[in-house]
Amino acid sequence: MRWSLLAASALLAACLWVPSQAAPPNPEPDVSAGSGETITFDQYREWRLHNIQERQTALAKRLAAKDLTADQRNRLDQQKSYYDWLAGMPNDERDRRFRERFDLIDANHDGKIDTAERAAWREKQRDRYRQHAAGDGARP
Repeated sequence: MRWSLLAASALLAACLWVPSQAAPPNPEPDVSAGSGETITFDQYREWRLHNIQERQTALAKRLAAKDLTADQRNRLDQQKSYYDWLAGMPNDERDRRFRERFDLIDANHDGKIDTAERAAWREKQRDRYRQHAAGDGARP
């Protein structure tokens, strides 16, 4: 029981710290490597809001499955709770959080995220999760 509680707590903490992908705000612009496309904060915010809605929908569909184990259902419930929390947050608080993340990704602080900054952010996040998965105890 203690291990289950510890594992659930660790999972919840990880879900609350899940970084957003530093990806294009919508599928329209070509943001492949070398395209030179940049993303403004407004585009980033719109992409994040759309991503939250997509995640909520996908999680609701997965939770509707009848063949989920208790552990799977618990993990999906925690993830859905996180996205529901984000969606229900007041706009100014959510924008503040989005801005903090945007500023971390925007390494040169020019107010735009370019392809190199997105790639660097993704690699930084991959390294962070690799370390966490290796059990070094670092917060993801």
